[in-house]
Amino acid sequence: MLFSVIVPIYNVEAYLKRCIDSVLAQTFRDFELILVDDGSPDNCPQICDAYAKEDARIRVIHKENGGLVSARQAGIQIADGEYVFNLDADDAMTSDALESAAAILQQTNADMVTFSYTRCEENGAVQVMHEPVKEGLYTKSDMQEHIFPKILLDKNMQHMFYFVWGKAIRRSLVYPLQLAVNPAISLGEDLCCTVPCYLEAKNVYVSPKSVYLYTVRNNSISTKFNTKQLLQIADVLQMLHALPCALPADFEEQIARYACTMSFAILAAAAKGKFRKDLPEIKRIILNSVFANEIKHARFDQITIKSRITVFLLRRRMISTAFYFLYICERLKELAGKK
Repeated sequence: MLFSVIVPIYNVEAYLKRCIDSVLAQTFRDFELILVDDGSPDNCPQICDAYAKEDARIRVIHKENGGLVSARQAGIQIADGEYVFNLDADDAMTSDALESAAAILQQTNADMVTFSYTRCEENGAVQVMHEPVKEGLYTKSDMQEHIFPKILLDKNMQHMFYFVWGKAIRRSLVYPLQLAVNPAISLGEDLCCTVPCYLEAKNVYVSPKSVYLYTVRNNSISTKFNTKQLLQIADVLQMLHALPCALPADFEEQIARYACTMSFAILAAAAKGKFRKDLPEIKRIILNSVFANEIKHARFDQITIKSRITVFLLRRRMISTAFYFLYICERLKELAGKK
């Protein structure tokens, strides 16, 4: 069997049938579909079982809720495919996704194929997103020159896609790396798996073809704000520093830039959501954790004026000022949108 498509499922009843149907509609038929019900409180468990009765390629796991990482770990532990293709339950694949991956794998025998994806807003807007490197097969030496400098974040804010979804990854490569991810992490969890995959892969194929339909949900995990997000990113930073494999020469610099950018992003989310009451806790976490040292060493080149000002304030430990600067930017944006 060539592919195991793994779908972690929790409270996505409105999207699940579309997701499953997109897999069953694949023009390439040599796959299994593993549906992991992560203790979903809605009708998702019943939907999974109903589909499994109709198609022998579907396998269902019912487990207690443990989070996205634990669901993916449960799925990969029973996977039989030579390659794993992760798919989130509120997303979908194009009908030729697996056929496209199979064709590339037949020609290249790559350890990983990473595709472009289509970002689908709830208002109907769509945008195709591409990796920041050219199409082609990258050997280890090629990756060191072109991919590794962008594996986390380069000085111009470019980076390879962190997502574990939308990629066909050799199971023997991703299996131990997926199982090593801390199940408690729910922000940055994909990066904990994809970065080691890039570092340990013998070769990677980058395709400009969009085969993954990513749904942007306003109520998804990635769009909510919580001060615990900073603590989770701090755990991710520690994991990156402790990776046991050979690391790129500038990896420490990239970690610093990633830490600074994520603190900026989380602070911006707090400002956008008007979470002023959480500012003291945000400030405490940033100034008394790994963030403080990482931000101090972060260096950028081509970034926007807004980003440059925010980074300037963060590096000088002026967290409250940075928050209110971003807060004012959001309010001005809202006023401009109403005109």
